Amino acid sequence: WSEVRLLSLAKKIHDSNLTLDTHLDVPIVLRRPGFDISREHSWVDDASQVDFPRMRKGGLDGGFFVVFVRQAALDLASRQHAIEEGMLITNLIRETVETHADQSGLALTPTHAEVLRAAGKHVVFIGIENGYVIGRNIDLLQKYHELGVRYFGLVHTRNNDLADSSTDRSGPRHFGLSDLGGVAVDECNRLGLMIDVSHAADSTVWDVLQRTKAPLLASHSGAYAAYPHPRNLNDPLLRQIAAGGGVVQMNVFSLYLMDTPPDEARDEAIESWRAKFDVLQPWSMEVDIERRIEIMGIKDEYPSSMSDIPTVADHVDHMVKVMGINHVGFSGDFDGGGGVRDLMDVSQMMNLTTELLRRGYSAEDLGKMWGGNVMRVLAEVQQVAAELQSGTEN
Repeated sequence: WSEVRLLSLAKKIHDSNLTLDTHLDVPIVLRRPGFDISREHSWVDDASQVDFPRMRKGGLDGGFFVVFVRQAALDLASRQHAIEEGMLITNLIRETVETHADQSGLALTPTHAEVLRAAGKHVVFIGIENGYVIGRNIDLLQKYHELGVRYFGLVHTRNNDLADSSTDRSGPRHFGLSDLGGVAVDECNRLGLMIDVSHAADSTVWDVLQRTKAPLLASHSGAYAAYPHPRNLNDPLLRQIAAGGGVVQMNVFSLYLMDTPPDEARDEAIESWRAKFDVLQPWSMEVDIERRIEIMGIKDEYPSSMSDIPTVADHVDHMVKVMGINHVGFSGDFDGGGGVRDLMDVSQMMNLTTELLRRGYSAEDLGKMWGGNVMRVLAEVQQVAAELQSGTEN
């Protein structure tokens, strides 16, 4: 097929299906003074990867805007700061949608997402990355659900009170889920929150699989067999997630896709940056903005190697082979470190679609992966919650 024909078919697929990215870190950028999501920005000039004009260019209806608070100490003051930050970010997402109500809407169910799409509006779901935002207060899950959150990510890059992370250098804290984490899983099932196992240690994922009554989500993960990074999921986990009806959204994050050549000067600059800001925790919004500006400067001065779309597609191929077409989706992890060559922001989403068309995926396949699969999971999670709340669950 010619490139023109491929692009034409990709556009038809995006136009005729609900297309969602399950992990957009755009709230990090929304906190910058003067940032307007309704205006077009650029990765090169603004270190920004998501806004409404670029969503339209890339054929993306919307996705999950992520409430993320970086892990600090597991002490009372730090937990309280994380709770306050989490609520602040959640309300910022809601206020952004309300400010741009002519262009977007907050989605709570798959049906609601389709209604927004039919009205020509961007679909904004809310997800949580890192259960640190609830501290040790499980009751906050209900509050977040009432505010519109529809998935709950247990951990980030370090262990917290709920579970172990796949990348904590100190090793396991709980050897999987903690007792409190198990209660959080139960509460997510009761409320209808998808449980997100991206970033979780293998032991944590196994514990969640054993405990949950509803399908799981991995909002931004890859295949360990395609590249052996601890952030990626191995084949037994992929199979078990699929067997439970869950979905794994392929991540577009170069660090988890390829070996990065060593760069001593870059590593030293990053270590100095980390040391400077670690002592300032917990961070205020102003300090966090300064922190991000400085790391972008380091990345500009010491650019790292980047992966590419064919490598992303290799992971997709492997996951489809292991899990089946009904259990795979996509996520860029944009504004949170994601991006590969020719897929550096949401305006370039169709480049992934054209690569998968070259590999023989059908329009039906791509419709499932771009949004159908994750919406099926959300519907099933919400059905389980309805049964649990009514007492009819088997």
